[in-house]
Amino acid sequence: MTSIIRGIFVVAGLTLASPAAAQGIVDEFCTTITENDKSASDGFQLTDAASILRQDRANFHKFGYRDRGDQGDNTFGSSSARAQIPAMLDNGQTDPGVLRAIVRGTPRICVEVYPGYLYVYVN
Repeated sequence: MTSIIRGIFVVAGLTLASPAAAQGIVDEFCTTITENDKSASDGFQLTDAASILRQDRANFHKFGYRDRGDQGDNTFGSSSARAQIPAMLDNGQTDPGVLRAIVRGTPRICVEVYPGYLYVYVN
């Protein structure tokens, strides 16, 4: 018998914490992805969600380009922290449809930052 109770899995009498329950959110923010976020600082067109999200945070922190509704975060203020975004996104379980929406559209997204990974969803 398996059941889920508030982020904890109970399997045949054993209790296992889910990844989200074991590693709590360390930061979270919402932002609007716009065409401004889809070009690198050198004008190179970005074609993947991780690079676009990384540029969004560079636009916010480094360049002061803030789209309407962009929120700040306490994690990605430095360029070395932003460099971790692709790996952190790969380590998470963001729905592929959300990643496509980032690349193809201009969605409002929210990002939950956990130790070692990101979870992104459309707001």
